[in-house]
Amino acid sequence: MRIKFIYPNDPQINIIQLRLFWYPLISFPVLAAYTPEEHHIEIIDEIFEPINFDEPVDLVGITAMTYMAPRAYEIADAFRQRGVPVVVGGIHVSSMREEAKQHADAVVIGEAELLWEQVLEDAANNSLKPFYRAQSPFDVSRYRRPRYELLETYFQPGKQYHPYGYNSLNVIEMSRGCPFDCDFCTVTNYFGSNYRSRPVEDVVRDMRYLKLHFKDRFFNINDDNLLGNRPHFVELLKRLCKINIQWAGQVSSNVAKDDEVMKLMAESGCQTLFVGLESICEDSLKSINKKMNRVKEYDRFMEQCQKFNIRVVVSIIFGLDGDREDSFKNTVDFVNRYKGLLTPSYTILTPFPGSRLYERLKAENRIIDFDWRHYDLGHVVIQPKNMSPKVLKEGLLWAMSQFEPYRMNAEEVSKERRKLTMSKRDVSVKNF
Repeated sequence: MRIKFIYPNDPQINIIQLRLFWYPLISFPVLAAYTPEEHHIEIIDEIFEPINFDEPVDLVGITAMTYMAPRAYEIADAFRQRGVPVVVGGIHVSSMREEAKQHADAVVIGEAELLWEQVLEDAANNSLKPFYRAQSPFDVSRYRRPRYELLETYFQPGKQYHPYGYNSLNVIEMSRGCPFDCDFCTVTNYFGSNYRSRPVEDVVRDMRYLKLHFKDRFFNINDDNLLGNRPHFVELLKRLCKINIQWAGQVSSNVAKDDEVMKLMAESGCQTLFVGLESICEDSLKSINKKMNRVKEYDRFMEQCQKFNIRVVVSIIFGLDGDREDSFKNTVDFVNRYKGLLTPSYTILTPFPGSRLYERLKAENRIIDFDWRHYDLGHVVIQPKNMSPKVLKEGLLWAMSQFEPYRMNAEEVSKERRKLTMSKRDVSVKNF
């Protein structure tokens, strides 16, 4: 079969949210590794090139984050109108399976590695089932190296990702799952709370292959929390010290308490850490079950990163239940204390389907916009507890304007503010 995998992109969506490390998505290269060789595979990323809907194809696979779901459905409908069967999967459609089924021949629920062989067999026999559900977590010791070569076209001039400021194809998955259970996150619901680590030897083997094949020593480690299994992470870091690479990854702020890990990260080539601080207000952290974060420990974390010359990208969420109008200034003041070391990723609290936050705010009738296009972390789709939606939006724009390197220029900020000023009604409904 001729199989076309598609990552959708809707050019009508103006995403204010800063994309600090927009690296390649490897879900389809992973799935391609579980596809028998007799099938021909093409991966299309609509960010870089248009979709040829009339090109001969036997099966289309689509995945999308929540804010791209409407575009994913448009693409699926267009292929199905041409008689091409469509399979959709990912976190959003796994949570909104009945919605997704209206636009697809089959919906894959959960991790697809366990299901893909059956999906292909059924597609070849014109007998696709409406739903395919993973009955157990995928055993990551059976993880196959993704077919990275299918993405090589997107690393040519004019078609480039820029993760952490680097143009790198080296995305590595070390583990799945997260030991924490934050209310706003969908990771635990999708991958589970059981932290599953690939054998260290397999991870290092894949890194050596990528470094040699793509002549690139920078890696993005694509895990949700590298510290989920400390002994495993320490073992990996010791191995990385010997292969001369640079890398970026995601940890929780409590890593600052672990001098051994901090030292090993620096020695192994860590350049940048993405950390979900989420808030500098303890009440706000409690409201989303972010138990591992302690505001009083943030300064120590930053000092440790400064000591080991590791840059930090911090996620900050505005609109949490503990936030008030002074939260924006207090946050900016914290960020300004660490100029040159810290880059903020400011977002608005967004209740993604599949999260406990979504269920809670829906039950409280505080979700005011169900247009998935607005679930891009830059729109107000909820009624905040201690401020109006308008104040929340303006606060985000103000905070962004205070950080000079932000990839949102003054003209864009001004345009968004004019929308707020000119609106004759509360912006809580649909304006953003």
